[in-house]
Amino acid sequence: MSTEQPSTSDSIAGPFLGVVERNTADNLLRTCQQHHVQMSTLADTKANIIITVSSIVMSLALGRLNDPTLMASAATLLVFTLLALLLAILAVLPKFRRFKQPDGPLPSDFNLFFFGHFSGLNLDRFEREVASQLDNDGRIYRAMTRDVYGLGTYLAVYKYPYLRWSYLFFLSGFIVAAVVQGLVLLQPVS
Repeated sequence: MSTEQPSTSDSIAGPFLGVVERNTADNLLRTCQQHHVQMSTLADTKANIIITVSSIVMSLALGRLNDPTLMASAATLLVFTLLALLLAILAVLPKFRRFKQPDGPLPSDFNLFFFGHFSGLNLDRFEREVASQLDNDGRIYRAMTRDVYGLGTYLAVYKYPYLRWSYLFFLSGFIVAAVVQGLVLLQPVS
């Protein structure tokens, strides 16, 4: 009978053997991360609503361009809804840059929890990197904090500004089109 212990990489836990669980900080960071993911999903849902409604409004406005009484307001509405549509598409358009250097040292902005980065690593390297983050020296918290920061920054810099502008153009289009139509109707008939 052999008294040899299986190596760390051969055990079920693999490189994660001996990693101590921490509850409070883990739950805090996980909750924050889930909140950011939910906010991203909510933004995507709102953008999809704008995309759908803008497409319908544009179809209706295009059908009214031949009517001389409605042409100016239909064209105005068409321009504003087109801008709203494009901004909503930009809000849901993925910003994806794949990590290109799987064998060298990882750059300081490498996010171990972002698929665009870790998918460039092979499974063994990925497991080693995750295991090294799980050491008791707080590196996992730094990695998780950076992930939460990246998610929040992405929402604040890309998704929500595009979404906000999309809604503003959509709303402004109806207001400006109504004003234009009112001016057309107030003109004396010759």
